[in-house]
Amino acid sequence: MARNSFLLLFLFLFSISAIQNSRVLVVLQDEGIRTTHSIFFKSFQERGYSLDFVSVFNSSVHLRDYGEWNYDNLILFAPSAEFSSGYDVPTILDFIDSGHNVIVAGSSSLGRSTRDLASECNVEFGDDETFVIDHFNFDTSDFDKSHTLIVADQFLQSEVVFGKEGANTPILFRGIAQDIEEDSPLLLPLLTASASSYSASLQEPVRDVSVAGKKIVLVSALQARNNARVLFSGSLELFSNRFANSPVQKYSADGKSTKFEKAGNENFAKQLGIWAFQERGVLRAVDVKHHRVGEQETPAMYTIKDDIEYSVQIEEWNGRRWVPYLADDIQLEYIMLDPYVRTSLKHDEKGIYKTQFKLPDVYGIFTFKIEYSRKGYSFLNSITRTPVRPFRHNEYERFIDAAFPYYTSSLSMLVGLFFFSVFFLYTREK
Repeated sequence: MARNSFLLLFLFLFSISAIQNSRVLVVLQDEGIRTTHSIFFKSFQERGYSLDFVSVFNSSVHLRDYGEWNYDNLILFAPSAEFSSGYDVPTILDFIDSGHNVIVAGSSSLGRSTRDLASECNVEFGDDETFVIDHFNFDTSDFDKSHTLIVADQFLQSEVVFGKEGANTPILFRGIAQDIEEDSPLLLPLLTASASSYSASLQEPVRDVSVAGKKIVLVSALQARNNARVLFSGSLELFSNRFANSPVQKYSADGKSTKFEKAGNENFAKQLGIWAFQERGVLRAVDVKHHRVGEQETPAMYTIKDDIEYSVQIEEWNGRRWVPYLADDIQLEYIMLDPYVRTSLKHDEKGIYKTQFKLPDVYGIFTFKIEYSRKGYSFLNSITRTPVRPFRHNEYERFIDAAFPYYTSSLSMLVGLFFFSVFFLYTREK
């Protein structure tokens, strides 16, 4: 009976912990967004998240009270409004620096708060009242209009971000362009425009285009070094029920383009939410061990030239449980200021990586370091420090090969002294 009571208490506490780790604050510019984007919000609720919807003009809600965060994740669907003091830009940046996740949706009318937040993450939105326009990749329903309802299918090819099924169905997009730093190790262009697209205003003739072609990013993501994730979409409509349920057909002059009964917006937005809230692509290193070869216990310190074995278990969170992560490109560095040893780790098909190497002939405080970074995955950092001492006086070899010239010179001096002594003692002067 007592055992069953303990089990029930454990499950109750576990459920409370799970709920507390899934608190989401949803900031809306218009209360109607809760209805028009209900499919997107429902996908979170089905996965166990608790969503608190507030108006951007509501100043009574705070991300943080008395130094404690009230929420674990944040969704900002208020592109043109100024954020309240309870979740202003500095507070949101602290929220990200604390390892929490944020989803930000923009539009052609972009407020200063959203623009400043994006700028702090090295994401630059286009000018106000501009749209991404594409006269060759627009939906047929936009034929007689401005061609701002574009059909986008230039997805980042990443199973980590979009799951095993991936993002295959074209999506509908109407919004503002993004320009991100190229080759940044922290920024990912999750969805880009086609080569024929450009960013411009509908109110003025096109004279100068600031960003065009495949350089236009429609949806981007920041994978911060503390593993917080920030998602930026140039379109709020991308997450809407209307786009999720609309058919999509790219315009083609010969009328041979493929028509899809339903756009890929629903699945695309759902997969973005899964990745952004760290339900996929999270790595961790556990059970780090190191010891001398042939032993099992980790010593207090090593001696130079010891043969040691290092092992670590690397796991990936798949949304339900931790599973072994298998890769052939993970390296271990043995560092004291500079790397003295850099070697590859080999796994045993169960996520346990091992290697053996000989310590250098240098003593001091050394660091076992794994620093692993791959597109779509969280940054994996594992650091273990251990001291290395020189040989004691009685641990050196009796004779050192490199010292044989000195041994020879000493022996020759002794032999010379012996013959000189014999000559001196037993030779008489005449």
